[in-house]
Amino acid sequence: MSWLFTTAAELLARASEAGLSLPDFLVAREAFYSSTSPEAARAEIARRIRITRQSLEAGLAKPQRSFSGLTDGAAAKLAAADRAAEAPRAVADPFFRLALSYSLAVNEVNACGGKIVAFPTAGSSGVIPGVLWAYRDACRPDLDAESRPFQDAFVLASGIGIVIASRASLAGASGGCQAECGAAAAMAAAGLLGLRGGSAEACLEGAALSLKNCLGLVCDPVAGLVEVPCVKRNAFMAANALTAVTLVEAGVKSAIPFDEVVGAMKAIGDSMPASLRESAGGGLALTPTGLVYKEKIERG
Repeated sequence: MSWLFTTAAELLARASEAGLSLPDFLVAREAFYSSTSPEAARAEIARRIRITRQSLEAGLAKPQRSFSGLTDGAAAKLAAADRAAEAPRAVADPFFRLALSYSLAVNEVNACGGKIVAFPTAGSSGVIPGVLWAYRDACRPDLDAESRPFQDAFVLASGIGIVIASRASLAGASGGCQAECGAAAAMAAAGLLGLRGGSAEACLEGAALSLKNCLGLVCDPVAGLVEVPCVKRNAFMAANALTAVTLVEAGVKSAIPFDEVVGAMKAIGDSMPASLRESAGGGLALTPTGLVYKEKIERG
């Protein structure tokens, strides 16, 4: 059996050749490369899923404020607004609002030096758990880290990440934020579609729709810190993933296949100037306000 793949098409073929579902193939692959059993691999997956929940809860338990001051409890503010009895909101759907606050919470914990799962990176760590845990809490309370369907959603997301890493990049320093938050959005869309019973093809459609609408997204962290615009961008990418899922479930397809979208992502990342690839040498980092923050932080 071959465990090698660099495209989604090859991933589908390898799973088919093995007579396994995509999640089971990916778990078996992980077990092979880790010299362990599929059961042990799933136990480790469950452990990491539990860590994402702990990060989420820590981010909501109290406002997260970083040393720089650039992170200032956005998740707690959104959660408090949801608890308040106020006028009807522009977007009142509980699942949507949970996805935003959860995504913020995890990434704020990262910005404040807390424990997270870099999935696929630290700067984009809130998107996938934010979307999947929000769905669990709003729609499927029967699920937990030990549940096979919930594990499979995270595993499907990881498969999308493996393809992107193989053919493009998951690093803002080499591909801009399309490689971090953009990849996370695509992974979250695929994972949620799988959790909702979508086919492998539907998962790839969701990933394609999501990723192609992040193409060209630059990485321009203010003061070189993974906070602005990174933290709030996690919430926006959660919304991106939910949009892709909504479209796919309505029968909308991507005109460009996922593997070709990843190829375009690679080409775009390669053509980006270094100033827009995590160097803090352009974009928001060089705005007047961005430079004021940088000066204040450097002064301590």
